[in-house]
Amino acid sequence: MFKWPGTPSPRASEHELADYAELVCWKENLMSVTALSKQLGRLDDNDYSDGVPEEEETDKVVEAAYVEIERRGGACRNGYPFDITRQGHTLRANHDAENHRHTIYKYLLLATRLNMKDNRVHADIDGTLLFEELAAEAAREYLGARAESLVFGTAAGTADFPGKVNALCEKIREGNGFVNRDEAPPNENDDKLDIVVWKHFTDGLAGKLIAFGQCKTGTNYKDTLPQLQPDSFCRKWLHSSPVLIPVRMFFVAEAMSRLHWHKTSSDAGLLFDRCRIIDFCDDISTDMVQKLEAWTKAAADATDLP
Repeated sequence: MFKWPGTPSPRASEHELADYAELVCWKENLMSVTALSKQLGRLDDNDYSDGVPEEEETDKVVEAAYVEIERRGGACRNGYPFDITRQGHTLRANHDAENHRHTIYKYLLLATRLNMKDNRVHADIDGTLLFEELAAEAAREYLGARAESLVFGTAAGTADFPGKVNALCEKIREGNGFVNRDEAPPNENDDKLDIVVWKHFTDGLAGKLIAFGQCKTGTNYKDTLPQLQPDSFCRKWLHSSPVLIPVRMFFVAEAMSRLHWHKTSSDAGLLFDRCRIIDFCDDISTDMVQKLEAWTKAAADATDLP
């Protein structure tokens, strides 16, 4: 998996190439099938004419990358920050400063393709922790009217695991607080739980929709997909489990490949990739948008992007 400003290998998958095309388009305002093929060293300079290449000459993987780009454009509704022209399979940057979802998409693109271990802090903001906050807001919007959410993971700003569990139980009005059934004190910080979202009924009774979510930036998360187990979490740390076991959610900054979507979703639970997050970012708070803008601008400046 390539990391920006590096270049994908000639054997890169179509969704890697789609990310690369988006990053180059962001930098240069334009990207085409021909240009992408040349940049990857797949074609000599004279392999294509200036016109639209014939179908049999078009590299199949690069062609698939533009099919993936078209899919993203549709999945993101009006949140995709690039315009696609079918003639010549050209990608153009869309500089709509009023569309905050464009900024969020670019943030997620960088949070996928930068090295988020060594290059995650920009504008004094930790981009990995910011992703937990964004996921909490997108999950709340997905559940709809009157839904609530909180950040439970590292972005919550405290290592007091029992205190966080107690606060969670108070918020969801179920669980009856923290319990440790072992003799050894707990050494967890979040036990893989990053965000929680729920939706109360006016009657205040137990038995409601609750979801537990895990969040991952970058591309190295495949082995972590099944780690968060809401049933196990509740049995370990709550005096009593909620009436309904929380739904499992998984949030990634990457635009997931559709080739393995069903398998990945089966391992992860309710899966939110980049496009699904963008799909539910209409009502993101002003404070969140400002932090995303600040991080994205600083990260772009530091990595040779406009």
